[in-house]
Amino acid sequence: MLEKKIEMTQAIIDQYGVINGDNDTIHYDDELAKSRGFRGTLAHGLNVMGYAAGLAAQMYGERWFTEGELYTKWIAPVCPGDQLVVTIDDDGTIEGRVAQGTTMIGYARLVNT
Repeated sequence: MLEKKIEMTQAIIDQYGVINGDNDTIHYDDELAKSRGFRGTLAHGLNVMGYAAGLAAQMYGERWFTEGELYTKWIAPVCPGDQLVVTIDDDGTIEGRVAQGTTMIGYARLVNT
């Protein structure tokens, strides 16, 4: 099993938003996010998925870039202040967790090209 730990910060969320162009205020306005029932602003799902893709690249090596398939499902939000732990098991099972529980599930695998 491979694991990556990330201390999620608003700065990470902001930087990712600049990269992907997503300016939905739920990612940047803490009061708005809390008024909608969240613990704070929300990390971008694709940012969280990217950590899983990085682990898959470590696991599968160069073949990942031409034969890789990634599937994720988001279960719950990741907010600033969370310690996000993303894992990939030997069978390719992916999980993201914060203190409140599972945030993402899925798999990464190699497919025939």
